[in-house]
Amino acid sequence: MSEQLLNVSVIQWLLLIGTTLLIIEVAVLGFATFVLLFIGLAMLAVAGLMGFEILPSDFKTAIIAVSIMTLITAAVSWKFLKKIQTGSENLKVEVGFIGHRFQIDDDISPEKPGQYFYSGVNWTVITDEYVEKHKELKVVHADVGHFKVIATDD
Repeated sequence: MSEQLLNVSVIQWLLLIGTTLLIIEVAVLGFATFVLLFIGLAMLAVAGLMGFEILPSDFKTAIIAVSIMTLITAAVSWKFLKKIQTGSENLKVEVGFIGHRFQIDDDISPEKPGQYFYSGVNWTVITDEYVEKHKELKVVHADVGHFKVIATDD
């Protein structure tokens, strides 16, 4: 049985190992590293070239061709793949409590924060300026147990 396993062609080995590397890169690593992607794609390309008899089917040719094809694949696709991997700009998006408007019954200031009960939590309301009671406030930052607010002009 083990003799049959080892007695497969170079093309089959390249297809098997190349596919395995691509699966590991995508499914396990999630495109965290591109090395396995480049090598896997190069192995599949070389297997195709050997299958169409453009390249001879021997291990020495396979090693050299996979090395060269890996460099070519990396050079061609590096910029595009790096662009995919980098995150987008840090845009301020109003989600959750940010943008929530409310009023409280006490004056607040940087030295004297207020309290506001909302969504089952008693929030500490902090501000950078003095705000009179019953003035409409807008949440600009939410942290654990704290709302940072500004007074609105509405």
